[in-house]
Amino acid sequence: MTQIQRWFILLLLSTALLGCGGGGGSDSDTGGSAASVNAGIDQSVDETNSFTLNALGDPTGGTFAWRQLSGISITGMPASTASVTLTAPAVKADSVLVFQVTYTTPAGQNLTDETQVRVLAKNQPPVAVLQITQPSILPVAQGLTATVSAASSYDLDADGRIVSYAWTQTSGPQVVLTGINTVNVSFVAPLVATQQNIALALTITDDEGATGQGSITVPVRASTQQIIADAGPDQQVREFAEVFLDGSGSRTVGGDFSCRWNQLKGQTLVLKNPGSCQASFIAPDISGTSQLELQLTVTDRNNQNATDTVLVTVSNAVLGDLPDTGVIDCYDNSGEIPCGSDAFPRQDADGGRDSVVQYLRKIGKGEKAFDFTKLDQFGDEVPDSSNEFSCIRDNVTGLIWELKEPVISAPPASTLRAANNRYSFVNADPGNGGESGEAAAALSSCPSATDCGLGAYIEEVNATVYCGGANWRLPTTEELMSIADFGRLGEAHLLDPAFFRFEPDFAIQNNLFYWTRQTSAEGGGGISAWVFDISNGNDNTLPKQQTQLGFVRLVRSP
Repeated sequence: MTQIQRWFILLLLSTALLGCGGGGGSDSDTGGSAASVNAGIDQSVDETNSFTLNALGDPTGGTFAWRQLSGISITGMPASTASVTLTAPAVKADSVLVFQVTYTTPAGQNLTDETQVRVLAKNQPPVAVLQITQPSILPVAQGLTATVSAASSYDLDADGRIVSYAWTQTSGPQVVLTGINTVNVSFVAPLVATQQNIALALTITDDEGATGQGSITVPVRASTQQIIADAGPDQQVREFAEVFLDGSGSRTVGGDFSCRWNQLKGQTLVLKNPGSCQASFIAPDISGTSQLELQLTVTDRNNQNATDTVLVTVSNAVLGDLPDTGVIDCYDNSGEIPCGSDAFPRQDADGGRDSVVQYLRKIGKGEKAFDFTKLDQFGDEVPDSSNEFSCIRDNVTGLIWELKEPVISAPPASTLRAANNRYSFVNADPGNGGESGEAAAALSSCPSATDCGLGAYIEEVNATVYCGGANWRLPTTEELMSIADFGRLGEAHLLDPAFFRFEPDFAIQNNLFYWTRQTSAEGGGGISAWVFDISNGNDNTLPKQQTQLGFVRLVRSP
């Protein structure tokens, strides 16, 4: 087709489509010939491929100016030729580019038209590249850790990346894979009678959902031993703790084996389940430090055996252990029974400090497994028989607890630490859920002239250097529970009355809710805090509002 024919057709089209987008633009004088420009038809192109924009202008002889109106910026724009070749950008999803051409006629008229280019996303799958990075010597000897890495894997898309890994074992002796969703996977080489191969497969996924696969075989050397006993690592425990022995990590070529434990050294123990791979015993009462040696004998299906030993070092019970609940009796469906029953196992009284209370050497005094020491106003110890003491130390946890003062007058005429004083929750410390709470009014439910919020109370107690300390604070729920004797349910409260002599009047609010420092998630937004009812051992939550009052017992570390 000649140039004259093309322009004739263009003139007919522009006359029919005058004013329509994509069909060219025109500008003409009344009674004169029409001028037009056409930016070309809309088109589609794969990402990173080239495409060409072609514009036609009438009458000929004018100039062209391309610019991009929208979409990812393209190198080569703006342009000043009728035809311009560009490269589509890399995209994660189909994208549209809009271009506009301005045609200036020889007479100086400016005409514009637009065209769209749809860039199609073409994701290429990632390539999995696997290699054994350790050990350096193959085949892998039993007991060594073999590691396979996919760090050299790559995505064929220039803007792509690998976002997930999924390793599986496809054949060979079964092993435990570590790091199945990471770039590196590892396993411990098993015992094998002849050289075996562990086959692993990997599926990788890129950021656009395409997957790639790879596989590798790791050779495992034939074992020189047919059976290996493993009594577990040496242990350090405190007296009266339950010690668990575990020989299940032993290995045999056939896979099956049995275990038996016996004691070689130390104070005589009573082993539970000595004919099982998992046995236990209660660490005995000792003086200073004592070492126990136990031997594990492993026997395979061919009656071959191997042995290994474990050392258990027992030290005296020290501060920091959790106390027990105070429940020392066991029950069936109808009443009390001897503890240790197989028919009603794992009861509270079957374990913990309460189960060995007859062996405890206490620092101070206390019912059951509880161990308290009385302290004077300066925080110094006084005799267990003394009736003059200001606070107490829990020798199990090491915490020092506030003792309440007897009620002489009702608030606000009461003394600073009077048992019946009540406070609203106010705690500005970190971990309060972003809600520090609202202080109750001064001289309302307490004797403070500042306010009846917990924050003011803590400051006032610390200012007195009560019991030799100025680091008094709110306890956690667990700390409050640690001094509760649940064996006292049904009595006035759960505390040992020989030490906690002055407690609030239950009738004041029909509970003995004591505040903790812990914010509750109930209700959301940190608007409530946990309380512990010392009358029955129940926990609850109260809003951090000035109208919500509770009792308080402070605690500190030595």
